[in-house]
Amino acid sequence: MSEVTGKNNRDIIRIVLIVILLGVVIGGGFKIYNDSEDRKALQAEFDTTRETLTTKLDSISVELSFRISKISELGGNIDSLILLKDSITSERDQLQRTRVANKALIQRLDRKVNGYEELLLAKDEEIVQLKELNNTLLEENIDLKVDKNELNQSLTEAAQREQAYKQRISLAAKHRAENIKVFNINSRGKEREGDFRKRQAQKVKVTFNLAPNDVAPVAGHKILIQLVDPLGNVVFDVARGSGSFKIDGKEEFYTALQEIVFDNSKQELSFVYDKGSEFESGDYKIIILADTYEIGQATFNVR
Repeated sequence: MSEVTGKNNRDIIRIVLIVILLGVVIGGGFKIYNDSEDRKALQAEFDTTRETLTTKLDSISVELSFRISKISELGGNIDSLILLKDSITSERDQLQRTRVANKALIQRLDRKVNGYEELLLAKDEEIVQLKELNNTLLEENIDLKVDKNELNQSLTEAAQREQAYKQRISLAAKHRAENIKVFNINSRGKEREGDFRKRQAQKVKVTFNLAPNDVAPVAGHKILIQLVDPLGNVVFDVARGSGSFKIDGKEEFYTALQEIVFDNSKQELSFVYDKGSEFESGDYKIIILADTYEIGQATFNVR
């Protein structure tokens, strides 16, 4: 009787082990299946978005070709538009060659598509203005009532509008400093952010990064720091790397300078300035400039 019972127990154990093993195998297979389905869904979403963006880029290229033709007929400048059309074609080709889901590429091109659409609207306005200018000139020639002052005024207004467009583009391409932080460094090299006491002040450190800007070209820039004391004077010492520059014909001083090449990678920059003497009590200001224009500010207090 005990032998039979032992045999039955062993059979039950075998059955339980088989059931557990089957559960593990089925569960593993189910997870693999789910992971595969998630990847397929992500890839399908990418493929759909890629096709949508490709269609938009093709459409923008066709629309831009039409505007290039019209502006050329009306005597406008099309050199930059031809280069832009080639760039759009290159971006479309890159997108079509990308077969594996690439979220960063999609986001970058989606932002650019929005910019291209705004550019098309701006060029529509330019075409209307060129037509008006040409019609005005034609009517004046037919009627032999060309008034030199009025013609000069029309040409001046057209030049002003063109300059306004250039200024908009120039403003969009300007850089901006973000995540600006100010530290003081004591004689032991220890850093502390924010306000500090005179006896703690040995050096000042400023850190920040350049904000992303898809419009700005890859180019060299001079990044300058002005440390302004409580009396409003720029802390300046040629022996410690300070210097001067001119803006609107006026000489300005800077405390420290670095030369960089902007590459749109959220570059982090750090300036450390050793004043060489004790800081006076009061409120100080840090002004950050790129070449000759301001890109950010920060303040700190010395007690």
